Order: sequence, then C-alpha cells, then structure tokens
Amino acid sequence: MTESPGAPSCAVIVATRDRGAKIVPLLDSIMASDLDDFELVVVDQSVDDATETAFLPFRGDPRLSYVRSTATGLSRARNLGISLTTAPYLVITDDDCIVPPEWMRAITAPMRDDPEVGVVFCSVRPVPVDEPGYTPHVIFEANRKLTTVREAWRAGRGGLCLGAGMAVRRTAFDELGGFDGLLGAGGRFGSLEDNDLSWRGLLRGWATYHTCDVTVVHDGFRNLDEFRELVARDLYGVGGGVAKYIRTGRLWVMTFLGSWLWRFGVVGPVGDLLGGRRPRGLRRPYMLVRGVIDGLRTPLDRQALMYEANTSGRASDRRDSAQLLGD
Repeated sequence: MTESPGAPSCAVIVATRDRGAKIVPLLDSIMASDLDDFELVVVDQSVDDATETAFLPFRGDPRLSYVRSTATGLSRARNLGISLTTAPYLVITDDDCIVPPEWMRAITAPMRDDPEVGVVFCSVRPVPVDEPGYTPHVIFEANRKLTTVREAWRAGRGGLCLGAGMAVRRTAFDELGGFDGLLGAGGRFGSLEDNDLSWRGLLRGWATYHTCDVTVVHDGFRNLDEFRELVARDLYGVGGGVAKYIRTGRLWVMTFLGSWLWRFGVVGPVGDLLGGRRPRGLRRPYMLVRGVIDGLRTPLDRQALMYEANTSGRASDRRDSAQLLGD
C-alpha cells in the first residue's frame, strides 16, 4: 500500500468487552506515543455503556474512533476494527495493557526494514502481583526472524506469542483474510487467533519476527481459580487451532501438539507425584485433545485454512460501523 501525504502510518486496534474505566490507562499510554501519524479504533462488545462513557473524553481527537459492535469474539472485533482503518501497518494490543511511547515505531520497524516480514510480536511483561495466580506474558530474549511454520511450531513448544503485543502488515492481513472468527476469546475456540494468523502467513511466504526491542505491560492477573479456567479455555482453543493443520496434511504440527501433551499430561503430574503432592492439572491434556477432536469436526475452508472467514463486511457489521464515534 502506498502511503499518501498526511495519511496515518499505523492503525491501532483495540478490542474491548466490559472493561469500563479500566481502559483509560491504555488509551492514555497510546496517546503518549512518540509517533503522531496514527489512527486508533476501539471496538466495544460490552453489554453496558461504561466503556463508551470512559472513551468520551478522548473523542475530540480526530485520530481516535469508537465503534459499538453487537458481534462477539476477539477475532471478529479485530477484523471489524481493521476494516475501518487505512494505514499500512496494523498494531494490536489488549484492553488491559500499557504501551510505551516508542511501541508503535519499534514494533513496526521489522516490517519497515524487511518487506518479507508480515507479522511481528513483541515481549509482554506482567504487572507484579503479590498473591497466588498468573498473568499471561512472553519475554523474548533476542530478536528472531522465522521464515517457516516449522520454526514457529518448534518455538511454540515453550510457549506461544501473544496478541497483546502484535503488529501485522496490511497487505499480509488482506492476503490471509484476517483473523479466523472462530478462534480467540469469545469464539468457539477461545485462543490461538494471533499465532494462527502468523502460521498461515508463514505458509504463504510471510516471515514472522519476534522483537525484544519493545515491551508491553499486561495488567491481566488471574487468581488461581480464574487461571485454571483460562488454561482450560486456552488449551481447548490451541487444540481447535492445531486441528486445521492436521486436517490439511501439515502433520509436522503433531510435534508441537505432542510437546504440549507431554508437558501438561506427563511432566506436570509426574513432578507433583515425585514431590509428594497430589497431581494437578489433569484436565489440561483432556481439554487440548477435546479441542483437536472438535476442530476435526468443524467445517473448514481448506484453501484459506479458516473455520470462519473475515466477515467485517456483513450487513450487521456495517450497521455497527455506522455507530462509530470520532471527532
């Protein structure tokens, strides 16, 4: 895409649901960016008006827009938000994050420097919390360019990248058809939408880049009960996402799947037994396998490698965009 004079170079997309005033720190951090030529779209799937009310003080800035969506699901919200922007680089974070001033510039740098790079992930650091629980995070120790999906699956054995710190080249996004609407929070398979986009890009010749040059802070702490539910949802989603690649003959993904089954079904429980503890997390491998089985049964567009295509152009979504609040 050719950039026009005065056109935004980056589009920031934030999907939110029932966040209310808690979204304000994120919006403040985005507005403190050292990059001025950006556009921001907040797609709100909340059941109340609290988040819209929290956004009102920002609506005087012409770079910011708010849209209320009746659809559900993180991927659908992101697809809709992206369809309302024009910038060549798409920058994505979650509604419970804080971004540094250099975030937009640093996370898009690999794409600006290398035309092969279609997707970039940055580090996501947790806010420290002094109580039992967990905050999803990922820390990259070095910069790395991945050029094959096997490299991504190999890297994913130790943990997956996070859409809380993600950027996508628009031309790659359009070629891939966007995020799979059945993947991600609120979708049938509640995770993996971010990594799945990267994997599909790698299969089409787009490189993925892991950058350690910038870090997003994630204020997404879960207590132990919440964490158990999150892990069950995420593992089910991972299984559902992996099933797409099994069904289309990319059987090397089984090495990735096997490493996760070994980690959650053997190493964890055996470690508990050896430590004299009752085995924990036995539901985890079950949810992973169940996700695979359900994914194998779900209608799939084999050419696009998507359960549900980007539907941001549907009549219902066009009605949503008509509710957009800008300046």
